[in-house]
Amino acid sequence: MTHGSSQASFEQDELRRTTAAVTSLETFTAELAPRLGSAWSHSVLPTPHQRSHTDHRQWDMEDGVLWRALHQDGDHQHARAVLTHAHGLQLFVVQRPRRSGQFLVGALLPAGVFEYGSIPRPRAVAVRGEPGRAAAAVRRRLLPAYRIAAVRVASSTRFKQAQRVVIGRSADGRPIADALTARAVRVLLHEDGRWRLDPGTGLCMPADTSAFAPDVLVRDATARLQSLGFEVVLTDQHPLDLYRSSPYLPSPAPTTNVASPSPGSQGRTR
Repeated sequence: MTHGSSQASFEQDELRRTTAAVTSLETFTAELAPRLGSAWSHSVLPTPHQRSHTDHRQWDMEDGVLWRALHQDGDHQHARAVLTHAHGLQLFVVQRPRRSGQFLVGALLPAGVFEYGSIPRPRAVAVRGEPGRAAAAVRRRLLPAYRIAAVRVASSTRFKQAQRVVIGRSADGRPIADALTARAVRVLLHEDGRWRLDPGTGLCMPADTSAFAPDVLVRDATARLQSLGFEVVLTDQHPLDLYRSSPYLPSPAPTTNVASPSPGSQGRTR
């Protein structure tokens, strides 16, 4: 066998393994999501062959089992899926390396949160590929800690902006909304499927299937949010550019009844 044919055979085998991994993950998460509740939806990330921006939003960073799994070689690192809750929570799902039929489920930073500071982060869990049992394990071992941590990190990093929603523009002109509170995110994600929560940024973006013009999306979202008492800021800038230059950024929330971090504990800034 020549070198060329051997390389082609290797690439075909790798493609088959990757395709099988994506299919397996798609099937598992499609059955897992409804078992977690009707507000959960699933999607497999569209770029399985390259590192995803979503990797940088995982909360189990640096020393967690999910982070280690994503940095191991092999086709396990290519297939990634995200489960999204309509309140702005997202779970990251990958196949567990070298453990056939097992998956790792971890938390992404919630919508509108770009740093976690000293807030204790929820740990990823390993589950078997049985959706019913996996859902029970996620509900018991991950979601309670995730929900508590999400509230604490939102209030501690951006508490002055809780009632503020910034709707800006991406480089290609699409509207992008930076919403922090679960209520604001719910307004966008529950509105006829017009918006989706992008796992790579934590921002709300127009859904790929939305038939509404960008101006209509912005106008309707603004009216609905304002009717519920939210302050809506419209800008031609990207919301993350506005966030980084915000005068609210250095102002921490009151820490009453919040446990002090251990000495030397540091968080990650995105």
